[in-house]
Formats: sequence, structure tokens, C-alpha cells
Amino acid sequence: MAPSVRRRTLGLLSGISVVVALAACAGAGAATEDDAPGAGSGAGTEAGSGSAGSGDLADGTYDAEGSYSTPGGQESIQVELTVADGVVTDVTVTPEATGGNAARFQEEFASGIADVVVGQDLAGLSVDKVSGSSLTGDGFNAALDEIRADAAA
Repeated sequence: MAPSVRRRTLGLLSGISVVVALAACAGAGAATEDDAPGAGSGAGTEAGSGSAGSGDLADGTYDAEGSYSTPGGQESIQVELTVADGVVTDVTVTPEATGGNAARFQEEFASGIADVVVGQDLAGLSVDKVSGSSLTGDGFNAALDEIRADAAA
């Protein structure tokens, strides 16, 4: 093969591999808990704290169950959260899924949630993806809503 043909071929192959890599990166955010192999091994976590509804919240330990939908059906988790001066000081999530991906993702979520929420203001706290688990956060946020209502009473 002539050197100029070889260079064009290498250039074309390099361009194709860049396009493939970009396409793979663009599709990575679309995965859900039940279809993202290995998603639980990532350290991607997001949490936000705001001041919405930041009235006085009573100190104490609160329990709530949060339900959420998955492609496999309805799931739930149990959340125990301790609050002092409006700040989360401790959290325990007890997985309730009985098997499959939901159980695996709930376990991963439970193992990483304390790093995300302890030290955050309860008033505007909301989580997204924790330890690769994105849908379990919906159940956690539902439990947070109940806990905030109990703490405001």
C-alpha cells in the first residue's frame, strides 16, 4: 500500500474511533439502574441543599418508607435519619427489595448515602445518583418529604 493511502486510511480510522468514543460517552447518561451494567461501581453522587421550606425543624430521629418505580415494578426503602439544628447528622437506609437489580442497587445506595447527606441541611435536601444508583434516590427523596413533614410538626 502506498504511503499516502496508508496515511488516509489511518486518518479515517482515527476519525471513526473518535466518533465512536463520543457516541459512547453521549449515551452513557441514558442508562437506568436496571440496564446499566456496572453502574453501581461508580462514585457519582449528587446532592443539593437549599432553603425551600426551611422553617424550624425539630431535632430527633425520624423513620419513613420511600417508594419508587423501576422498570421491574414498584420498590421501596426504609430511611432512618437523625437531625440536629436542621442538619442531617446520621442516616441509615434499609433496602427492602428482595432480589435482582433492585436489591443490588439498593445495597449500593445504602452504602454510599451517608457520604452524600450527613452534614447537609434537611430543609432542601434532595439526592440524585448515589453510588451508581439513580432510581433508588426517588424513594429516598419520597422518604425525605415525609421526614421533613414530621420534623416540621
